[in-house]
Amino acid sequence: MSAEPRTPAEARARDAVRALPPPAADAAFRARLKADFVAGSIAPPVRAATIVPLRSAFTWRRAFVPLAAAAAAVLVIAGVLNRGAPWHLMAVAGDGVAVVDGVPVPLGHADELARRLVPGARVRVPETATVELASMGTLAIQLTPGTDLTVPAVPGRWWARRVAAEIRSGEIRVTSGRRFKGARLAIETPAASVELSGTTLAVICDPEGTCVCVLEGHARVGPRGGAMMSVPGGMRRFVFLDARAPELATMREIEHVKLGEMRAQYADAMTK
Repeated sequence: MSAEPRTPAEARARDAVRALPPPAADAAFRARLKADFVAGSIAPPVRAATIVPLRSAFTWRRAFVPLAAAAAAVLVIAGVLNRGAPWHLMAVAGDGVAVVDGVPVPLGHADELARRLVPGARVRVPETATVELASMGTLAIQLTPGTDLTVPAVPGRWWARRVAAEIRSGEIRVTSGRRFKGARLAIETPAASVELSGTTLAVICDPEGTCVCVLEGHARVGPRGGAMMSVPGGMRRFVFLDARAPELATMREIEHVKLGEMRAQYADAMTK
């Protein structure tokens, strides 16, 4: 396409500009430029900043979000698979009203009692009844009349293998199963700290202190915050509430009988 014809005024202006002499170089500028060239200090030309498109800036988010979601899903699935067998209400003998987390529950309402007896729940058994819980293949716990217990969690299959319970009064009998191998149950009483790992025992809160009778296996027993020692099967350790030193002796005969009966009762359930 040919250029549009110029007006006479535009043509004269063009000719006047072309007739101007070339501008003379500034002497100071030429000297400074020569010195910079010799010294090699002439800076490279400044490049314009690169602007990253908004779409590119958020590409990492599109990649990260699915990965994070997948990782979260894996953790959830792993957590579900790690759970041990839940507690089941196995038996209630006697009558009366249990109190679970401050809520009265008649012992005749077995479904409601079972629903409330979850890890962390505090249960007070009436003086006229016995309650038994079991996690198949892992643990069975018998709560005797008058027991005040915080129900422990069930040990995980691969991690979270140490669980804890607290007894404020009364007595519990415990027997462990095949799935409990490598796990720990820590029990706190007003006088003592107890830790068991594969055993059958009774933890008894007396007015004077805590007695731990071990039928089989072994348990570590000591004053709260004090040194613990291993108590083997057939023995008991009594930890006093006052400043007296703990006593080690042969286990109570009645507990030998009761724990033997409990072990036999749950033999099949503890091998699942």
